[in-house]
Amino acid sequence: MKILVIIVKDKNKKETAYGYEYESEEIKSLLTTYYKNPIFSEILVKIDKPNSSLYIGKGKAEEIRNKIKTENCAMAVINITLTQRQQRNLSEIFEAEVIDKTFLILEIFRQRARSEEGKLQVELARLKHELSKITGHGVSLDQQYGAVGVRGGAGERKIDYDRRFLRDRISFLNSKILSVKKTREIQRKKRLNVPMPVISIVGYTNAGKSTLLNSLSKKNDIYADNKLFATLDPTSRKVMIKKGFFAVFTDTVGFINNLPHLLISAFSATLEEIKYSDLIIHLHDSTAEIEEQNMVVKKTLKEIGADKIPLLNVFNKIDLVPDTNRIKSAFQNLEPIFISAKEKIGLDNLLSEIDKKLSLKWKEVELELKDFKNINEIKKNYFIIDEKYLPNKAIIKLKITEENYLKLSNLIAKPTK
Repeated sequence: MKILVIIVKDKNKKETAYGYEYESEEIKSLLTTYYKNPIFSEILVKIDKPNSSLYIGKGKAEEIRNKIKTENCAMAVINITLTQRQQRNLSEIFEAEVIDKTFLILEIFRQRARSEEGKLQVELARLKHELSKITGHGVSLDQQYGAVGVRGGAGERKIDYDRRFLRDRISFLNSKILSVKKTREIQRKKRLNVPMPVISIVGYTNAGKSTLLNSLSKKNDIYADNKLFATLDPTSRKVMIKKGFFAVFTDTVGFINNLPHLLISAFSATLEEIKYSDLIIHLHDSTAEIEEQNMVVKKTLKEIGADKIPLLNVFNKIDLVPDTNRIKSAFQNLEPIFISAKEKIGLDNLLSEIDKKLSLKWKEVELELKDFKNINEIKKNYFIIDEKYLPNKAIIKLKITEENYLKLSNLIAKPTK
């Protein structure tokens, strides 16, 4: 299937890092993820201001129609979000299907969602998108629904019926997701009962987050593929940082340039888990547009309130990069750590850097206990990395935060550091 990629740029806006080529390649990657073996054509459209009925203006729309016919394109994909009216009008002029980037991402999310939670969040995002596109223009939306005695009254317009249906369904989904959030809070409290560092792996989509988690956990049970948004549902694994010291690593949904806010909102139950991390691993794709993607991830972390959490910048896929010195020089301010998750290169060094970072919060403390009856309770609820037993006392070494140390204070006989 041949697809026309339309990149719209505002003439009056300053050119950003996301140039025409970057945006075009990103949409092509999304389409390759969703469709099988698509063939591409593309066009750049510069406008002074959006046209209310077509977004791009009638003259340019007719030019694109001729290109679609000449090149026999089956559909057109545009990089901006269209209203329902604009989408319908463009489709009529082009005589071909028209979708926007937001719809494409939503369809990929729908295709990828596996868990009940993921499916709920994707449906919520999709319905919010549909609601935002309803404008009330056009013949089909002027039709009337309803009858006397039925909610909405006699002659309820189709647009009002559609809006009410969508809002009712959105309300229902919000209540279901609220239940998911409460379940997550319970699970989080249970985790805190046995204190263990929590590390979130974040990054641009297709940076290799799932592959990294598979390699660190020495398992291969998390789906990983060289596609955008290969996984949506967060997965957690216990990983040994060093002898006796473990952390919970969580693989999160990938970010992308101009990730629709409604998706961030719908996936808040998932994304908010990042806020409770002790450390964030920002996984960069060393073969991609590093600076641009770094900006996207930083912006998204700020949007979800996770921009103040300690962070390590980890550059993945170095097995595909001939010269890492160039990256090290260009991004020395990020203090890059180089790895290949797939080839398991640099993972020991990564774990060492993680240990150093966590040690700022998780301190090693020795407890000298004369009362042995407390030992089982400590083993059950705290992180023991070493223990020694003498005739009249036990010396136990722990990794512990200041808050948890205070909880143990009534059990401490004589702490030594």
